[in-house]
Parts: sequence; C-alpha cells; structure tokens
Amino acid sequence: MSTGTEGMKSLATDGLVGATTAGPALSGGAPNGKGRQGAARSRNVDVFTLWPIAVMVLIIIATSFTSSRFLSVFNFENILSQAAPLGIVTMGQCILLISGGLDLSVGYNISFASIITGLLLEHNAPLGVAVLAGIFAATAVGFVNGVLAAQGRAHPFIITLGMSIFLFGLDTQLTGGAPVNNMKGLYSAFGGYMPGGFPFFGLPSVTWPFLIVVLLTYGFLRWAPLGRRAYAIGGNEAAAYLSGIPVKRTKIYLYTLMGALVGITGMVLSGQINEASFNLAQNFELQSIACAVIGGTALFGGRGGAFRSLQGVALWGLVQNSILFIGFSSNYQQMSLGVIIILAVMVTRVQR
Repeated sequence: MSTGTEGMKSLATDGLVGATTAGPALSGGAPNGKGRQGAARSRNVDVFTLWPIAVMVLIIIATSFTSSRFLSVFNFENILSQAAPLGIVTMGQCILLISGGLDLSVGYNISFASIITGLLLEHNAPLGVAVLAGIFAATAVGFVNGVLAAQGRAHPFIITLGMSIFLFGLDTQLTGGAPVNNMKGLYSAFGGYMPGGFPFFGLPSVTWPFLIVVLLTYGFLRWAPLGRRAYAIGGNEAAAYLSGIPVKRTKIYLYTLMGALVGITGMVLSGQINEASFNLAQNFELQSIACAVIGGTALFGGRGGAFRSLQGVALWGLVQNSILFIGFSSNYQQMSLGVIIILAVMVTRVQR
C-alpha cells in the first residue's frame, strides 16, 4: 500500500511540473522514454509547452505588417473580451481532461444556466436570486454527469454527449426558440469596461472573472488535495484506486465543479451580449477541449495545467482575430484552427 501511495504522490508531482507523464511512471514505462524527453527539457522547463507562445509571436509579427490597427490597445482588448468566456470554461475542461474525463455538454449547459437566469429576470426576480439559480442549475447538470461518469458503465464522451442532446431539447423548449433579450444587471456588470487607472486599467469587465478563475484553477491543481487526485486518476486510475483515492467520489466532485464553472460562464457570456438563448455558446464544448489540448493539457489525462490551457485560449483568440485582419473569411478561421489542433495533438504524443 505504501508503494502505491508513493506512486500516487510521484504522479501528482509529475503532472504539476510537466516532467513526465504519470501513466508510464506507475506502469513501469521504459526508461529510455525519459532519455528522449530529457533532451527536450532543461531544468524542469518543458520546451514542448512553449510552442504556442512561439506561434503567437510569429502571428503577431506577421499580422502587424498588414494593419497598423492590429497592435492597438483596442484590438487586444477586443481579443481579451472575446476569449474570456471561453477561457473560463476551458479551465474546467482542463481539470476534467487531467483526470481522464471530458464534458461535451458545456455548450448547451451554458445556455441552460443563462436561460434560467434570463427567465427569472423577465419575471422580476432579484438579480442575486436569478444568478444563483442559473449557476445552481448548471452545477446540478455537472453533478448528474459526474454520478453517471463515476459508475464507469460508459465513457464520459457518450454520457456528456447524451446530456448535451438532452439540454439542447430542454433549452429550446424553455425559450420556444426565441432569445431572452434583457439580462438587466448582468449586462451592467459584464457588458462594458472597468474604470481606467489602477487596478482595473479600463479592461473589459469580463476580464476579471476570467483572471480570477485562472488563478483559482492554478491554485486548485497545484495545492488542493482534490486537484492532486485529478492528476493521479488521469495518470493511472487503477493505481490511484489502490493508493486509497476515492475515485468515484473524486470524479463526482470534479464534474460538479465543472458545472459550477459552466454556470459562471453562462452568467458572464449572457451578460456580455445581453442575451440568453439555446445557441448562446455553440461549439464551446469542442473549442474548450481544443484550447486545453493546444496549450499542452493531455487529451487522455495525467498532465496539464491552468497556465498551459491559458496559452491555448490566447492562441485561439489571436488566430481568429488575425485572420480577420488579413482579410480572409471566417471559413479560414476554422481551417487554421483545425490545423493547430492536429499539430497540438501530435506534439503531445511526442511529449509522451
């Protein structure tokens, strides 16, 4: 039992610093794998995680020649404003991916949370009650996902895909296909800019919940026992179980946490655009997974982090913005992002 515990601790530490993948460490992986990876690392700095930064630098340099407005403060505020809601849900997706799970229901769950809040506001409910109800609704969906995923009778891909389809029908039924157009106090909170000067610097108001969630996610994965268990389960679930980790309970907690982050995203996004609708966060499920993987979070568990996933969100937003400045249609956005995702998966495979 002590050997299993030591393996779990090593696993969690490896996931945090990105030194090795945990699965091979617990299953007796070949020693020459460390030799191959060691050449690509120096003093615990994983060079594989730096490639999104290098790509972003190249994109900024190339796009800046096409328009002088690209490097303006206003444009970078625009990128930040567009990326912030996706960034919040990406932090939750990052946690699940590290634990070996994922959530394909986040798009319509975001819509569900915003619709619940919007309908309550339409009936003159207090803002605080409406916001709490929306977040609670999304959290409850996350809890159900966690209970079903913890049973191990089906892959989380299938479970959350089914939940996504269910929520699409529910969202459409609740709204009749028509959006809720007035989010009242939420629009006042997230639809504009913060005051100029220290400490807000006039940034878009959606920036602050995004930054707070990123920092909390980093701390959760770095120091919280539940976050360390996520690395252990994602690296080798059987070894984590033998080490005494309550695997099923941990999965329920993680999916419930994901639901709470989805609820927060629903409040931020609906407040930003002053609307709640069934297609409010269309494709957020795939985009959040892509951002996490682009940043270096392993698709099959055991490795990743908040700041890695933040790199993916930044690259995602920058690519979309740059393509518009170059003058290409939005079709090229999807094409280029697809290429980046494929490259990201190839890089993570080499890393393993």
